[in-house]
Amino acid sequence: MTYYTGEGDEVTQQEIEQAVKEHRAVLRWSHGWGYNAASLMIYPTPDEAEDEAGRDTRGECYSMSDEVWSELADSMRDARRAAAGLLKQG
Repeated sequence: MTYYTGEGDEVTQQEIEQAVKEHRAVLRWSHGWGYNAASLMIYPTPDEAEDEAGRDTRGECYSMSDEVWSELADSMRDARRAAAGLLKQG
């Protein structure tokens, strides 16, 4: 399986697992067609990841499709699913 960050960079399963362990992996959620989807963001430091995890633009954007909200990835399974484009809600 091929994994990508939300910025389009290819990552390995080992890189994802290391980022989750080091608290550098973030799930960035956005609206899809009838569901919410997550992409995986990997940051150089836990502080940068924590800053991103506090991001929530819901209700602040002109269009609902521009809204994003984030959370630290605490599950390796969810992080891998997000990097594969398979983590969805709703």
